[in-house]
Amino acid sequence: MSVLSDHGPTEGPYERWVFSETHGRPWAFPSIAAGGTGIHSALMEAGGNPADLNYADLRIPPLWKPGGVQPEITPFAFRDAVTPATPGAGLRYRLNFPVPVETWTADYQVADDPEDWVAPAVQPRAIVAVIDDAIPFANRAFLGSDGKTRISHCWLQAGVAKARAPVPFGREYTNGTIDQLRLDNPSDENHLYQDAGAVAPDMVELGGHLKRHGTHGSHILGLAAGNTSLFTGDTQGDDIQIIAVQMPNTIAWDTSGFGKEMYMLSALHYVFERARRIADHFGVDELPLIVNFSYGWGAGRHDGQSPMEIAIEDLLAKRQALQSKTAIVMPMGNGFADKMHARISEAGFGGKKYNIGWQVQPDDNTSSYLELWFPEGFDPAKYRLILKPPPGYRLDQKAVLRIRGSDPVQFTDIHMDGQIVGQMSADHSRGNRWRFMLALIPSTYCANQSRRAPAGRWTVKLRRKGHAPEIPQGDDLLIWVQRDDDPAMLQSRGRQSYLVKPRKTGSETTQPPYQKYKDEIPGISGFGSVNAVASSSHTTRVSGYVQHNKRPADYAGSGRLHVQENQDPAPVGAQTLIVACSDQSPSRPGIPSTGVLSGSRTRLVGTSAAAPAVARLMVLNAAAGRDLTDGLDGMAALHSSEKDNGNTQTQHKARMGDFTAPPVTR
Repeated sequence: MSVLSDHGPTEGPYERWVFSETHGRPWAFPSIAAGGTGIHSALMEAGGNPADLNYADLRIPPLWKPGGVQPEITPFAFRDAVTPATPGAGLRYRLNFPVPVETWTADYQVADDPEDWVAPAVQPRAIVAVIDDAIPFANRAFLGSDGKTRISHCWLQAGVAKARAPVPFGREYTNGTIDQLRLDNPSDENHLYQDAGAVAPDMVELGGHLKRHGTHGSHILGLAAGNTSLFTGDTQGDDIQIIAVQMPNTIAWDTSGFGKEMYMLSALHYVFERARRIADHFGVDELPLIVNFSYGWGAGRHDGQSPMEIAIEDLLAKRQALQSKTAIVMPMGNGFADKMHARISEAGFGGKKYNIGWQVQPDDNTSSYLELWFPEGFDPAKYRLILKPPPGYRLDQKAVLRIRGSDPVQFTDIHMDGQIVGQMSADHSRGNRWRFMLALIPSTYCANQSRRAPAGRWTVKLRRKGHAPEIPQGDDLLIWVQRDDDPAMLQSRGRQSYLVKPRKTGSETTQPPYQKYKDEIPGISGFGSVNAVASSSHTTRVSGYVQHNKRPADYAGSGRLHVQENQDPAPVGAQTLIVACSDQSPSRPGIPSTGVLSGSRTRLVGTSAAAPAVARLMVLNAAAGRDLTDGLDGMAALHSSEKDNGNTQTQHKARMGDFTAPPVTR
């Protein structure tokens, strides 16, 4: 059971799992596994002000606050050793990942002007921003016609801090600093990044990724803002400035989706605030701003009401009221074909029980997570969750989770051979929607631990009493498995778990492999494999297509569909808005972009590469005074190999959205 005081951190299922030594901490990001750094990041919700906590050493990053109104969600960081003299009653916050000591600014002065910033020679007409990893800020692809960088501001959140700075942690590089670094290192960009302190192999949060040929960040920044012969169409002129944020490696390592929001939200506020400073210098109103954020995770509410989605919506709605040409572009995700999502309708429940398989792969060095979400306002008190291990294994006691009493967060540990191998939890998210969650430790012995979870097919059983409420008509119970693949740069050695039908029920219709749309959408389906951070109503969601045939990429995420009683699908919740090229052809997966060093190239597969192509087109439109979607085509036609009926058209729109962006690379 979770008992909450009237102030201090809230303990949710991920917090309990990640921060507890007896649960998942040994396999968390290294700084967490080692016991933390003494400096925490956190989020305060419901419009609260962290300053009211009265913590002696508390940092609120640069915030964009039009009219001085406190944001709905506020990121902040503080030293663990400092306790409030007079805690603010009723103020609660969620702890996120620790902040490295080396990145903590000794003298944080948020009102200071960024050091060495130089006003651009040409007044900007638009700004493009990229939030990602390993940003190659010295690459020639981002120079203007005068040989000066167009990167106005760049914040390395895990950079080694200067003694005094207008950022609370990490290091900020302005255009003047970048240009001077290029003058000091005219022929060796590797040495430039070393000289700038942008690489630190002994710091896991920063690392030496800018020594690589290509990074996710180099690819995304190139697509969104680069000028080389690789890109088609108009070049980005001197009237388009760039703002970049490099997030810590912590963001990509952890597979829970938890604990990253402070860094993510701080990055967005930084972009909005620095864009405001640029406009202020030229004495103009808010400039058009296109932000590419090619990041996300799989599990979550998917209804726009998670803390990060509320924060994104809050920022977008307020800025669009001041400048309509404001967009945050995000990928739909790459999980369509990975069997990471399932829906359970009343018809599919089968009376009082429902079973589904959860396949945990061997040699998985990271924790695995599964979430089951009930509809908003639904009371699951008469439902219970049972977890059965793979054949040949036995738990110390039956793993059963049921809601008891009125506590909004409840836990049951899973024991095997006297040790904890997992956790079951129920929590009432934001007081309006219940979630059942499962967490398992890695399936292999690692991190000097003598315990592991069995690999194989776990069985997830949902049971209900005879008088339990039925699943509402037009709605579903929804299951998502959290992303758990291995970020290549970080070598976490995670392996993706997935959902499996426990047994075949009745005959199944076999369709030709060249047909992407089925006559009947199965319960385990990619329809609903939406980026869990991208469900806000104002977010620009981008999925991917294959340039060769204008068909959806096999992996590209899709809007959710509810199968009605007549078996016709209907769209529900966040849907694809735009598709862009993410594969050039089946034999040439991915699309090219810039590498780390000037003149180099790399390829990236995924909707993460589709999103910045849209951001590129949008900022060019904004600078030219056109509508953001100018030049985009409508939804691509249904392929001739598909059956043409209402069913397939609905599936097609869920995957291909309203607009089709042309390719931006050769």
